[in-house]
Amino acid sequence: MKFNLLLILIMSFGLFSACTSNQSDLTEQKPKNDSTITIDLSKGDNKIGVFEPPDSTYTGDYFEKYPSGVIKVRGGFRFGKKSGKWMYFFPDGKLWSEAFFHLNKMNGESNVYYPSGKLMYNGFYKMDVADSVWKFYDTTGVMVEKRDYNKKKTQKE
Repeated sequence: MKFNLLLILIMSFGLFSACTSNQSDLTEQKPKNDSTITIDLSKGDNKIGVFEPPDSTYTGDYFEKYPSGVIKVRGGFRFGKKSGKWMYFFPDGKLWSEAFFHLNKMNGESNVYYPSGKLMYNGFYKMDVADSVWKFYDTTGVMVEKRDYNKKKTQKE
């Protein structure tokens, strides 16, 4: 069970990392217990793949499907750059994550879900940088951690 959850999370983080060319690292750290995961959003890049538009000036909807025909990712481009809401799905069609983009950078709310459909974490990005208060949940839906990325920025200055 622990291995299956870990494998799903690793694959999920890879898919989420693929959604931008300059996204903060969503590296999984060692689970605290069977139902708690800690995510570090403050490290360097972790890029597995990037969804590219058909051409550098493309404006319009974009989607990819799994071999089964289920939609894997859906979003839009504006002048060749990711723009607006992008949604990523598990192979069974359940929503895995949703994030907003502007000029190819994550900018706005981001939500990531467990395969069960329960929220794993949510927060906001400002041009690819984690911002504001992020909340992390275990697999039962109980909030296990809050991180204030505004405070981290203030402490570094």
